[in-house]
Amino acid sequence: MLDEELIDRTLTSYCHRCDDGEFDALLELFTPDGEFVLRGRTVRGHDELGTYFEETQGPLERRGRHLTVNREIEVDADRATAVSDFLFLRRVNGQPVPAVVGRYHDILVRVDSGWLLARREVRVWE
Repeated sequence: MLDEELIDRTLTSYCHRCDDGEFDALLELFTPDGEFVLRGRTVRGHDELGTYFEETQGPLERRGRHLTVNREIEVDADRATAVSDFLFLRRVNGQPVPAVVGRYHDILVRVDSGWLLARREVRVWE
């Protein structure tokens, strides 16, 4: 499989695992010292990431869906960057409603099993 396809799989798995509340599996997509950056806050490492996702994602019935499009992936040996636009939908009165739009800026590293996120920066379109 091409590196771009493996990276795409990692980025897609991030959305599915986050949306489904599978936070232990979500952490497996980050390097042990991986970073998540949103609105000036940086969370580092699996312990902090796990706590952050548990606290911010809410219970399953309040969770929504991430949709990502327009990916640009650049591979340079064992490192890669990816930029993706995203739309996050929440349920309001049983209907999907756009809640957040933005762009992911990712740095990934190659490991034996594929590619992991070393850093995900979320830039919200406000």
